[in-house]
Amino acid sequence: MNQTPIFFNSIFPAFNSFLEEKQYTTVVILVDSNTHEYCLPLFISEVETQVTLEIIEIPSGEENKTIEIAVQVWETLAEINASRKSLLVNLGGGMVTDIGGFVASTFKRGIDFVNIPTTLLSMVDASVGGKTGIDLDGIKNVIGTFALPALTLIYPEFLKTLPEREFRSGVAEMLKHGLIYNRNHWEKLTQIKNLNIDSIHSLIEESVNIKKEIVEKDPFEKSIRKILNFGHTIGHALESELLACENPLLHGEAIAIGMLVETVLSY
Repeated sequence: MNQTPIFFNSIFPAFNSFLEEKQYTTVVILVDSNTHEYCLPLFISEVETQVTLEIIEIPSGEENKTIEIAVQVWETLAEINASRKSLLVNLGGGMVTDIGGFVASTFKRGIDFVNIPTTLLSMVDASVGGKTGIDLDGIKNVIGTFALPALTLIYPEFLKTLPEREFRSGVAEMLKHGLIYNRNHWEKLTQIKNLNIDSIHSLIEESVNIKKEIVEKDPFEKSIRKILNFGHTIGHALESELLACENPLLHGEAIAIGMLVETVLSY
């Protein structure tokens, strides 16, 4: 099963053409408190449409990827009379694209959604592949669906507002793609002397395409797609255990530890 189109860099002309073609009655933009401040103004300034734009803001942080927050979004969609001809735009990191995709795939038995990831981690991982989900009782992504976005739009300029720790968290997933599938990708990443947005820019698309290629071979995780879970068994356990801590592990940090531990176990 082919993934839906992924656009890199010049995303706004593609998005505006998409809106003109689809003629949605309402465009709803889901953001968290961070992307509302840092990413939404740029996005809104580039959108060209006569359709009503509605904004739904949710709290940031993995601890808010819950059924309670999903219910709030469903209720807001109902209050603004969103219909099957409405579009949900998920503008944010992996938490936003995960919960936004889940909400869209279940509201009115499924409405169209677009993923616009704003963190490196969500660009190379969460926004691609058709997995949506929420956490339950501290267990990550235990509730969810397989649902493809109508578009995925990747705009690395959003990374300029990303804290260094979040940036390195995303690099961990890129390294994983190299380890499990593409030695050349691994070697390019590990040869970078100064790890920053400029030095990694050209490798973002390459990393996305690695995941896309794996997912298209096995969209419902029956066989080869399971390699994308490398580091996640232990990594998710660490994330869940430390979620309530004052300074919890970021996803990429937990996955990096998971990959190390699982490598030692396999050896």
